[in-house]
Amino acid sequence: MQSPQDMAAQLRRPSGGQAVEAARKMNEIHGTLNRKCIELLQIRPGDRILETGPGNGAFAGEIVGNLENVCYTGIDWSSDMVQQARSLHARLIESGRVRFLLGDSESLPFEAQHFDKALTVHTIYFWDDPARQLAELARVLKPGGLLCMAFADRTFTEKMPFAQFGFKLYHAQDVTALLQDAGFLVQDVRQIAEASLAETGETVDKLFNVILATSRRTPLAIPDSPVDGSPSKTN
Repeated sequence: MQSPQDMAAQLRRPSGGQAVEAARKMNEIHGTLNRKCIELLQIRPGDRILETGPGNGAFAGEIVGNLENVCYTGIDWSSDMVQQARSLHARLIESGRVRFLLGDSESLPFEAQHFDKALTVHTIYFWDDPARQLAELARVLKPGGLLCMAFADRTFTEKMPFAQFGFKLYHAQDVTALLQDAGFLVQDVRQIAEASLAETGETVDKLFNVILATSRRTPLAIPDSPVDGSPSKTN
């Protein structure tokens, strides 16, 4: 059985012989949350989308969909994940609609105001300097560009045995403050509760935060109405 420390290392940066299985499990466990974030981005024809920490890019095809001239860039710091993503999405890469790059979100290799929308799911735990990462996301987003961040709430994550190894844990209000300090305007904060498998293989009650924010303090229309503060139930 994998130790909590080894599990934490694979969640942080899948690598070696365990990388493929680690990515498969993460995609299976977190598919519902990823798809909710994609829905909230309201991707439109012509959008340039950035995803930081996409792993093997399992949801890239769903992001670009059949919309005209939508371009997706995924950047991950695991060379094994980037290699697998390029293999899985060879046709989309050949079409010019998708690309995967090896890199760190502390220093994004893109010009300013390049992307319309950005997505990052289950990555903030591993950021050494959240202020710098958010500043970089703000830099590469166009004025009014939409960022969707999703992460497990601290009240749930701190109960997981692997979380003591290299994880920084947050409540929604913590990340909201970080976003505001980075110059984002927080548009919506949602909490999603679900009972499902955890990385440990057990069924647990989870609480996820999904935050939508716009760059340069120029708001975009956000779908639906903000939640009233009570978690919504997702099965």
